Amino acid sequence: MLTAVPLLLAAAAPAADTPVAAPPEPLVAVAIPTPPSPPDTPQWQVVIEQQLIIRVPAQRTQLRNFAASPAPVQRVKQVPIVWKEKKGPKCVAMRNIVGMQAAQRDSIDLITRQKERLRAQLNRGCRALDFYAGFYMKDSKDGRLCEGRDEIHARTGAKCEVDKFRLMVPVPREED
Repeated sequence: MLTAVPLLLAAAAPAADTPVAAPPEPLVAVAIPTPPSPPDTPQWQVVIEQQLIIRVPAQRTQLRNFAASPAPVQRVKQVPIVWKEKKGPKCVAMRNIVGMQAAQRDSIDLITRQKERLRAQLNRGCRALDFYAGFYMKDSKDGRLCEGRDEIHARTGAKCEVDKFRLMVPVPREED
């Protein structure tokens, strides 16, 4: 193979009577330096923050359920339930709250995944009626809604702090 290379070069070489052209000039790599940026050039910084807002829907009650009712069925007489307040927790895990109902003038009932009902008493000046369509709450570092610390935001624009949680226990009421 090495002996074939000189033969190919000799065959490709021009004849002795033709003038030999000057070899082309070698290529030179040219690098253009970037000008240094002046110190007063503004520099931009992007900060990305994450904010989690949890929406709690209002539960339908018989008074607010305007959907067409299914075919009539024979009604079974239900014993009315009376709710009794007991001492409640200081905080509730936000992920456990699945719904709410406006209960009294200044409190709402939170319904949890465990089918518990917690009454959240709102601070002075807050009306439960503002929360008729549900509410939003901002995620906290510990993921809990605590009394005296966190606020709930109504869809109407009101925001209120929770003063106290009370655990609601159902007590069947005997009819006379």
